[in-house]
Amino acid sequence: NLIMMKKLLKEVAVLAMAAVVAVSSVSGVQAAVASPTVSVVPVDKKNVAATDGNNVDTKADGTAEVNDVTVSKNIATVPATVTVDGVTYTVTVIKAKAFAKTAKKAKQIVIPATVKRVNKMGFTGAKKVKKIIVKGTKSFTVKKGAFKGLNSAKITVKVNKKMKAKEFKKLKKNLKKAGFKGKVTK
Repeated sequence: NLIMMKKLLKEVAVLAMAAVVAVSSVSGVQAAVASPTVSVVPVDKKNVAATDGNNVDTKADGTAEVNDVTVSKNIATVPATVTVDGVTYTVTVIKAKAFAKTAKKAKQIVIPATVKRVNKMGFTGAKKVKKIIVKGTKSFTVKKGAFKGLNSAKITVKVNKKMKAKEFKKLKKNLKKAGFKGKVTK
């Protein structure tokens, strides 16, 4: 009887340990999938810092307008996307003076395919820029006065080689309307 009692106690102890492990692992899983404290839904916010250092205005439709562009090695690259509070936004607009504060000494500007518009005075402040590289294959709107305060005759705009002739012509026309006097090449 004593041997049977020990075996029974041993089995009960093993089952109790298994139950403790099962309960603690379930509560660990619940802790791992706890609801987030930050919204993952796009929201309207003005002048907020993105995780990459760029300053943007975010929109509820999931787009962003860049206010300040960061520079690395004299190249100001407008990001295609930015992340603010865990939400990723697509950059579609370069706002006025986006290069005036942080990109004064940039010699080159890179514009992603996501950009649909450059606002009035969009390039103002980028006094040292010599080349603007357009990554997209579609034309975009360039508002009149986008190059205000710059000697645009000394700037070359280099577009994606895959841009179709119709889009290339449209972009050249948009740049000219905006006051651009430099070269546009593929």
